Amino acid sequence: MSSSIRSRVRRTPVDVGVWLEQQGWSEFLGIGGEASELCVRSFRRTVGGRDEFIVEVWDAAQGSPFVKVDNFGELMDLLARWAPAVQAAAVVAAVDDLRSYGLDKDGLAELVGAKVAFGASDALPALRRHEQQQAAHRRQVAAQRKAAREAAARLSS
Repeated sequence: MSSSIRSRVRRTPVDVGVWLEQQGWSEFLGIGGEASELCVRSFRRTVGGRDEFIVEVWDAAQGSPFVKVDNFGELMDLLARWAPAVQAAAVVAAVDDLRSYGLDKDGLAELVGAKVAFGASDALPALRRHEQQQAAHRRQVAAQRKAAREAAARLSS
């Protein structure tokens, strides 16, 4: 390419997320989070009444090319195949993080136990609130169904 043509060609970085949205794709399912060492993200769009899916795999530095799968079943199969690798990467990252404390095996085991206990005790109130909300919702739905059955019985008599 000549230098005059090169000077006229403008390199504009493409925001892949924006481009995907412009093409009708929206983020769908994934395994691993943004801070994970490895994650798999999928996107969905509907064309002609039929869902299409694409998948990408990210490590800490870069992503893979998109892979298109034909249906939801194939998407779930692909995610299930990647799940052990994502989980293993998360465990290795957590152990490496714990090793940074410079503990021996016993100290590492105690720290893991403490983190689990703290995490469980920290999350317990939220879990209990969620269970109470779910129970209240189930009671509300049951009451609505009972009222609807009673109203239907009154109308039919």
